[in-house]
Amino acid sequence: MPFLRAMSWRRWPFARLLLITASLLGCQAIAASQRPLSAAAILLVDGPARARGSFLQGLQLGDAAVRACGLQPVRVDWRTLSWDSDPGSAFPSGMAPPLLVAPFAADLRAFAQLAESTDSRVLLPFQRGTSLQGLKALESGTRLSPLLPSRDTDLQALAQDAIRRGWTRMVVVSDPGTIEADAATPFISLVQGDGGQVLSYTNALVQEVDPADPDRLRLLAQDLAWLAPDALVMAAPPQGRLAEALRRAQRDGAFAPADPAWIWPLSADQVTELKEQPWPQLALRRPAVGPGWESFARRFQERYGQEPSQLAGAGYDTARLLALASVAPAPVSSEGSRDPLGWMDPEASPLPLCEAIARRRAGQAVRLEGVSSGLDLRPAQAPSGEALTRLIAAQ
Repeated sequence: MPFLRAMSWRRWPFARLLLITASLLGCQAIAASQRPLSAAAILLVDGPARARGSFLQGLQLGDAAVRACGLQPVRVDWRTLSWDSDPGSAFPSGMAPPLLVAPFAADLRAFAQLAESTDSRVLLPFQRGTSLQGLKALESGTRLSPLLPSRDTDLQALAQDAIRRGWTRMVVVSDPGTIEADAATPFISLVQGDGGQVLSYTNALVQEVDPADPDRLRLLAQDLAWLAPDALVMAAPPQGRLAEALRRAQRDGAFAPADPAWIWPLSADQVTELKEQPWPQLALRRPAVGPGWESFARRFQERYGQEPSQLAGAGYDTARLLALASVAPAPVSSEGSRDPLGWMDPEASPLPLCEAIARRRAGQAVRLEGVSSGLDLRPAQAPSGEALTRLIAAQ
């Protein structure tokens, strides 16, 4: 499409997505065959478009990194799924490539069954939520390898930073019925594991507060005044009714003599618009990623004119891992079959891609320097990563 080549990619982001979509549709024509044509298959669902687009942008940049090392990217078999379909339906012949890349919101049980029936391994570039906790309990769950650190890694960074600041006594508040409330219980476990104390006048450590209930708000204010915590943990939308009600109450001195700092156990995207208050606030600045993130982010910014998401980093790592899997025969697993990821050594020192390719060709086990995580990949276990927090100082 000559008109696309003439466009400025930074000025025409829609053109970039159009080109990605066109490329994807071309690849899907190959996927019409019932027999897998490639060493790997990437499965995509119909949405959300933003997550899919970020992943594909990272994948393209990863392919460019592979070419820079003198290697052609792996030929990928593209398959699409509807939200509620069995992933096995993408392979009606019952045969699948040795490496599968699962889509957004994948049914992990179904993918474990597919991996078992087709003797495949599955990369999970989109998953980092609570579903990962059940991987080891799944039959054949060890055939699944997450690429992203779990969300608990982000919460751990917040808990540790708060305790380092001397905020060891906390009250945890949630707005029931909101997705933000899901972070309350895991955050409590992490705080207690690091030596912090969660205060409550009842057996329930999470204070569930309906912002429409004035009596409940009054009772919480009384509890805070008596307990005098160092910090108030807000598992609630930052611009929601509960947060606004508690801001007004603290500004008006309703918690006196307490004047706690606030901790937001939410994603970095959810706290970008936090405003200064008369008390300090602690929030996530960047989710957990790998040691190669900064250099990747610069290249991504140069290529696409925007900051990358975690999913873009996962796409980048996916392209490079698929390339590494292709440069030498897969090792034989303890079960006697070929393991396309058996060459990964999570304990090894991370290597740049070109050096990792050279060592892989020499038959060595390697660990790639990760962008989306530390890429210390182990079956059915989320890899490591480093999250960054930020302190919003008091006004």
